[in-house]
Amino acid sequence: MRHIVRAAGPWEYYCRKVAFAHPSECWEWQGSCGSPGYGNWYYSLHGLPKAGTAHRRTYMLFNGPIAADVVICHKCNNRRCCNPDHLYAGTHYTNAADRKAHGTAKNPPLHIGSKQWNSRLTESQVLEIKQRLRLGEIPPRIAPDYRVGATTIYKIRDGSNWGWL
Repeated sequence: MRHIVRAAGPWEYYCRKVAFAHPSECWEWQGSCGSPGYGNWYYSLHGLPKAGTAHRRTYMLFNGPIAADVVICHKCNNRRCCNPDHLYAGTHYTNAADRKAHGTAKNPPLHIGSKQWNSRLTESQVLEIKQRLRLGEIPPRIAPDYRVGATTIYKIRDGSNWGWL
């Protein structure tokens, strides 16, 4: 028979999911991550789910409750980091200014193109695709050559993906 050992509380859950390093270094979340790259916190207490982002729950664990409109920012610009010394409470404005200072502002958007860690296409491939589109090829014929869906090619054509190229 298989037994599942669950964390006794949020502190133990945190300790099991974080790779601890030197206090000045990032402590990376080892659990699952959502599409933007932030750690997923799925801890249940007395049957009540306590889901959220790992860095926000870490901040709460070390500093207490925070208001819903408060944004938890990373000094280190590492989305997986859960070192409480690297986290600070801010506003959407301070978070945007921080992203701009780190060079990760959403202009162009982080989630589109090679500026994202999991992009399938390179800039040179997108330039090739744009050339093929200019020559009259249709997206469903181009997509298999790059192992992407036709929707991706349509978005490149329309400028909603890779619009800066």
